[in-house]
Amino acid sequence: MTPKVERLVNLTVALLEARMPMTLAEIKRRTGYYSSGDAASARRMFERDKDELRRLGVPVETRPVPHSDEYGYLIARGRYELPDVDLTGEEVAALAVAVRLTGADGTPLALAKLAARAPDPVELEAAPTTRLELSPEPVDEVAEAIVERQPLAFDYRAADGTQGRRTVDPYGVVQRRSAWYLVGRDHDRDALRAFRLDRMRSSPEPVGEPGGYEPPGDLDIAGAVQGPGDDVVEAEVAVVPRATWSLALRGGSDTGRRTDDGRAVWRLPDVAPLRDRSFLLGLGADVEVLAPESLRAAVVAALEAVSGRRGPAGGGGDRNGEVAG
Repeated sequence: MTPKVERLVNLTVALLEARMPMTLAEIKRRTGYYSSGDAASARRMFERDKDELRRLGVPVETRPVPHSDEYGYLIARGRYELPDVDLTGEEVAALAVAVRLTGADGTPLALAKLAARAPDPVELEAAPTTRLELSPEPVDEVAEAIVERQPLAFDYRAADGTQGRRTVDPYGVVQRRSAWYLVGRDHDRDALRAFRLDRMRSSPEPVGEPGGYEPPGDLDIAGAVQGPGDDVVEAEVAVVPRATWSLALRGGSDTGRRTDDGRAVWRLPDVAPLRDRSFLLGLGADVEVLAPESLRAAVVAALEAVSGRRGPAGGGGDRNGEVAG
C-alpha cells in the first residue's frame, strides 16, 4: 500500500469514528498527518485528500462544529456502510454452493455466520465435487493507480474475443450487472472506454509517473458503461419467495407491498427491456412483470413467440401474460 493510499484509508477511518464534526486541528491530532510544513500547505494537502475521497465515492460531510464558529468534517455511517445482510435459508444455501464452487479458503466460518442469521436451519455440510478456478480481479493495482493518477498497461480480452495490450488513464471503477469496470481514457483510441476487470489477462502495470493526468471535470463514470441505446426503466415485479435472491443480485429491493395472492412486489432499477428480457423469462412463473406496461408487453410477446401461440396481452390472470391453454 502506497503512503498516499494508507493516508486516505486512515483518514476515512478517523472520520467514520468521529461522533462530532472534527476540525482540521483535531484530524491532525487523531491521524498524525497534515502537521509538516506551514499551515497553508497542510490545509491544501487535507483539501486534496478530502476531494479525493469524495471523488472515490466516500461521503465526507462538512458541518458546523457545535458551539463554535468553525467547520468540521465527518463521514455519516448510514451513508457509507452497507446495510445488514439478512438472508433466507434458501439464499444461504445458494450462496454456499456458489462460494464453494470457487474453492475459496476460509469459507466455512463465514458461511456459518450467515447461516446463523437465517430464519431457518441451513445444512452446509454437503460440498459439490466440481470446482471453478477464478482469477482474482486486479483490484489493488487499479485502486492505487486511480488514487495516484498513474496510467496502467494490461493485456485485455474484448467481448468479441480479440486480445491486445491496452494503456489507460484510470479514472474510477463502477459496478454494472454484477461486473466491475475500470473507466478511463484509452491511449490508443484517445477516448473514454470501460474495461471489465475480469477480462484483464495480465496484472495491470503502472507506466509513467504518478500525477500524469487529470480526470475531466464533467466525467460521468456510471454513464460510461451504459452503452449506446441502452434505455432502461424501473420495473415492478411480483415474485415468489424462492426467486427473491435472483432479484437481489440484480439490485432489486422489496417494496413492502403484496399482491392479492400474497406474492411480494419487488422494484428492479435499470432494467433494459431488450437486454434483460431473457433474465426475466428465465425466472418463468416465479416472477410476473407488473410495470411498466411496455416491459410487461415485451415479456408477453416473447412468451407468445416461444410458445407459438397468441393470446391476450393482459394474460387473464396468467403470470407474465402466459397464454392459457
